[in-house]
Amino acid sequence: MNINTIVSLSVNGIAMGMIYALMAMGLILLIRAIGVMNFAQGDLLMFGAFVTCALTVDLKLPLWIMIPLALISFAVIGVIFMFTVYWPLKDATYPTATVISTMGAAMALKEIATLIWGSLPRSMPPLMKNPKTGKAAVLNLFGIKLQWQFVLTIIVGAVLIWLVFVLFEKLYAGRMMQAAAQDKYAAELLGIPTILTTAATYIIVVIMVSTGGYMIAPIFMVSNTLGSLQLRAFAGVVIGGLGNIKGAIIGSLIIGLVESFSTIQFSQYKDAVVFIVLIAMLLVRPQGLFGEKVADKA
Repeated sequence: MNINTIVSLSVNGIAMGMIYALMAMGLILLIRAIGVMNFAQGDLLMFGAFVTCALTVDLKLPLWIMIPLALISFAVIGVIFMFTVYWPLKDATYPTATVISTMGAAMALKEIATLIWGSLPRSMPPLMKNPKTGKAAVLNLFGIKLQWQFVLTIIVGAVLIWLVFVLFEKLYAGRMMQAAAQDKYAAELLGIPTILTTAATYIIVVIMVSTGGYMIAPIFMVSNTLGSLQLRAFAGVVIGGLGNIKGAIIGSLIIGLVESFSTIQFSQYKDAVVFIVLIAMLLVRPQGLFGEKVADKA
């Protein structure tokens, strides 16, 4: 295996890891905000891919119009998702009711996508084309040829993750959202509008995940099976340590790299390789790379 292959597989793996990291980070944000695992995360990515494909391919909108419209659409989807899936059950006696609700939402999103765009897979043009050939543009880096699509995915994913970190760590609005997530009743006593902070969290999560759908659409065919990528995000969360954002990002990147390099010898079994790595991690370090070990009660 030469250096060109190693670099190319590494870039491809990191790019896919970034997609998984966006989903995984969204999972952690929702767990912190409402205490519930969202099983519709992958289908939100799928829906985002369909929306951007419709704006780009069907309506043929230029990029400077498509991006704002897509972001507005993602925000609206986030608000609708919150008020239909989570809000009616926020005071439910059993927290599992909300978990089941997200499972139902996953099925509903698949059916809605099929109803609107049909069941056949759709293709999305590359984000950057070679003006001469019309095919996906290639970056020549010191003689190593890399697809611009994967490089852009890494850049966009890194920027989104950085922006979310800045929001929650540096800005007052982010601190309000964290305060509301930790103790809603105390936050309301302090005058923090918890309905707005929860809605903002959902909007941020859906924008992150749907943007991942936009970035991955030219790499895969756009279909209602894209939601299955959520399993990789779950694996990234578990490997990194449940509840740890930094761990979820690193765990997702590990999953992406393992998946990419496994194609050398086990291309047909790359999914199995990923989950063998997950099982091995659970056996060696059940709390994940950055999780804290919880002592058993006597």
